[in-house]
Amino acid sequence: MKNKLKEKLELSKKLQKDLYGTTGKASHVTLKSGKDILTIEQLHKIWPELTPAGFNYTNRQGKLVYSPDKKVFGDTITDRPKEYATIANFLDKNISKRKTVDKSASSYHYKHIVENSIHHSVANGMLIAAAIACGYDMHYNNFCGPNAFFAWSTRDWNPFEYRNNKEGHSGPPLDEEWTEEKSKRLKELFHSSTAPMRVKI
Repeated sequence: MKNKLKEKLELSKKLQKDLYGTTGKASHVTLKSGKDILTIEQLHKIWPELTPAGFNYTNRQGKLVYSPDKKVFGDTITDRPKEYATIANFLDKNISKRKTVDKSASSYHYKHIVENSIHHSVANGMLIAAAIACGYDMHYNNFCGPNAFFAWSTRDWNPFEYRNNKEGHSGPPLDEEWTEEKSKRLKELFHSSTAPMRVKI
């Protein structure tokens, strides 16, 4: 399991020209820093067990917790390309790598930190996908459930933590259709002219 995980992480760090053959789709996503990462489709090809909720894992009865059937589960990570790119940009800009994996808090904790910083809701699995694509080393096994742990700087995360980010709040998903009506409702909800607005990527 450990060797297979390492192989998949190494493959995820290498920019693949086109895992599907000649599709005509973009072969990579370019971050604001100029760094290129895999497209969400390419990442999904390497990590088919990764869902928006996190890693699919087996329960005590030996059954997968999340149905692999999209109609039952609702969506896949490939349905959220804007969310993926936005999280990757946030990580690439703000969070440096370190040699050891931080096991003090899982991806589920950090997904809340990201969504309060970018003012859009973020799925646990999309944070995991973006972190893998950005090249952070990861710890994961079935005992982690849907969550993962990454080798990133807790010092860099500190300014974005709840206690230090009093103005932070979440907002609408990035990959949903956006309307002026939704924007107006959010302003009313937060009673502020600084209600979360769609992030441009």
